[in-house]
Amino acid sequence: MDDTANRRSFLIGSAAALGAPAGKAAEGNQIRTAFIGVGNRGGALLQQTLLQTNVSVAAICDTDANKRDKALGAAAKFSAQSFTEWRKVIDLQNVDAVFIATPCDLHADIAAAALIANKYVYCEKPLGIYPQEVDKVLKASRRSKAFLQIGQQMRYYPWLAGSIPHIHQGIVGKILVVKAQRHSAPRGKDTLPEWYFDVKRSGDRIVENGVHNLDVCNWIVNSRPVAAFGYGAVYLNDPKPPGTEYMDGYSVMYQYENNVNLTFSEGQFHPRGLKELASGQWYTIFGEKGAVTIKSRSGLFYAMQETGEPRELLTPAQQDVKENAVGEFFSAIREKRQPFADITVAATAALTTMMGREAIYKKKMATWKELGVTV
Repeated sequence: MDDTANRRSFLIGSAAALGAPAGKAAEGNQIRTAFIGVGNRGGALLQQTLLQTNVSVAAICDTDANKRDKALGAAAKFSAQSFTEWRKVIDLQNVDAVFIATPCDLHADIAAAALIANKYVYCEKPLGIYPQEVDKVLKASRRSKAFLQIGQQMRYYPWLAGSIPHIHQGIVGKILVVKAQRHSAPRGKDTLPEWYFDVKRSGDRIVENGVHNLDVCNWIVNSRPVAAFGYGAVYLNDPKPPGTEYMDGYSVMYQYENNVNLTFSEGQFHPRGLKELASGQWYTIFGEKGAVTIKSRSGLFYAMQETGEPRELLTPAQQDVKENAVGEFFSAIREKRQPFADITVAATAALTTMMGREAIYKKKMATWKELGVTV
């Protein structure tokens, strides 16, 4: 198959049928799950899973006894087994699907092992924090009878799923430039686990956090970047160079295969009262026929030569901010199809952030080719 067609298909989602299912999960029977990492994010995934029908919890794994006990209590009706060692969970025969919500540096090893064991995987983002980790999971996925869904739940937000098809269908004509941001006021370190601030565990802000937004940018542009240049640092308090601590801000520019130029910035120094440049997360797509601005609950089209009010692209139902990534994970298992946020989406998003990180760290242009991974 043509490589360009392959890359295009990952951005719009795949419904390709899988091979033989893992265990009995795809035969309409109960899907038996295990959770590796049940902190804030893993605990939320567990709660969403407990709302699903015909799904059980067979195992809970965490090195933190308090978090593990809390999760076991939440899933008490299933009498789940308790583990501190993730490898023992992968070996279980009574598990069809594994949720991974550990620190980022463990994602790739656990995901690859689970896929090789033919277990379905829901892995929190990013897929890995170094290119070789992404490559490891990709290779495991190609060998597996199961699939991986990445925890980039923005792929499942109705306001994004409702806005982006208008762009792909040509409402702005040819896309020229995209500007996007994720800004907020400063937050204290006590709002996040300590491992976030160790860049060797988190991959730094652009990889751990920016991956959500840069994946949406890939989705919007319907392509992948070939080059990046950027700058970032720990700006507040005592400024520190990138790569030494978790950055509180950065800006990066990407050039895409289809010649679209993207500028993305993330920062935690945006004053709450600053209205001229809106805080929060938003995307503005400039094209030949006008521009579309996408933010929570809204997708607005501005025609190039019109001065009146913009046109709202979303229906009232599409303005809903809820996402159902966990429900879609189980639906994909039962329907024997790939999830929308599949392994290709996961790998491309992670590599996009790594390319930006390399550009920031080295203060020079980084390229996709230099990453050395075939997606």
